[in-house]
Amino acid sequence: MSLPVHFKHITASKNKVLQRLALLRTDKQTRLKEGHVLVQGLKTIEELANKGHVFRTIGITFDENNLPIRSPALEVVRQSLQDHDPGENNSKTKFQSTLSTSTSTAKGRGPKLQANHYVATSRLATTRILGTDSPVAEHEVWAEVRIPDHRHFFSLNICPDQDLSTSSTATTTAQQDSISGKPSTSKTIERMLVLDRITDPGNMGLMIRAAKALDWDASWHTPGTVDQYNSKVVRASRALCLDWPSRTADQGPLSRPLNKTRVMSSMLAPAGWTELELFLAQRRMTLVVADMLPTGISGRLAQTFLKEPSLRSSESQRGSQSEDSRATVNPYELVWWNWPASLSQRQVPSRIALVLSSEHHGVKSRQQDEQDQEAKRRLFERAIRVSIPMRPEVESMNVSTAATTMMWELNKLIARHDLIPQIIDTE
Repeated sequence: MSLPVHFKHITASKNKVLQRLALLRTDKQTRLKEGHVLVQGLKTIEELANKGHVFRTIGITFDENNLPIRSPALEVVRQSLQDHDPGENNSKTKFQSTLSTSTSTAKGRGPKLQANHYVATSRLATTRILGTDSPVAEHEVWAEVRIPDHRHFFSLNICPDQDLSTSSTATTTAQQDSISGKPSTSKTIERMLVLDRITDPGNMGLMIRAAKALDWDASWHTPGTVDQYNSKVVRASRALCLDWPSRTADQGPLSRPLNKTRVMSSMLAPAGWTELELFLAQRRMTLVVADMLPTGISGRLAQTFLKEPSLRSSESQRGSQSEDSRATVNPYELVWWNWPASLSQRQVPSRIALVLSSEHHGVKSRQQDEQDQEAKRRLFERAIRVSIPMRPEVESMNVSTAATTMMWELNKLIARHDLIPQIIDTE
């Protein structure tokens, strides 16, 4: 039994296609240049196809000495035959009996898997392409999918002598959707993550997956943050990173002013703090920094944890409802501090940009240029701080765990408009 004629069977280990695909996985600059990324698994590929993603290549694992072809590779072959001449090499005839007896997927079910190229590679070659720690399954499938362009979600409207303190939410205009090619309107970003030098791809992938699950809108990646399309990010996020709007330095300037302006966007560091300051002002978003508790508050919290569990809850509840800002810290609620007097203490701002940094780096850095350092200083001076109460013997939480916890808690606080957050005086 031979492969359908439209499948290219690659056997040479030094084949240029294999080399290019392996480089696509390992090299960020290659991904940027080609605008594609690799994904693995039929379920992931079908989910992407259902959402309208575009595939350049779909590949199957194939061994002439291990026939017949079985699912999931068989399903890819079946789908591909629907888009090619049935008479080509009598491919459809040769596979007809196999299709009817070896696959549990009924004809016509599932999304239509279309690609410009179809290839078949050995298990060894497929493992090399995907870079998995152990050999891939005998009939594994993978695909090369186009990276969507999400820049229009972060458009800036810069006018001469713009007053950032009174700027209104940026007006969105119809854009060409990067996936389907159909006109759409830019998404309103109301809850956004600001990932500050997150370098671990596993953490990045888990945060994107959690953010999608918890209905957050987008993320802003400061310079030094890991590539969103790193293979480990793709794997950890279950390829949800392809549907996740993000602002990164690799995208270049957001806009180019026609005239001289007080702030020249084309001169700003892409995805830097100065550009973020503009974006937050135009979208009327409040910056919230996830931070460690100050010493004074953590000391009070430690005293709370020394009490019996039955006493913690009752005393903490009384403290959180007290007008005394130095009351006992409730260990089961987020702790808010550096709360500005200009904001109501009866509810959390509904439009939030939550800053998250790795445990190693924290929220301080000397790596930004002078302009960005000044913008970050301004932002952080007026930013609200929020912390997760932890037992004193635990130094920190994994950033993806902390992010998930905070997003879930913030969702509840934003939804309950009359809920008073636990605001603590740090002085």
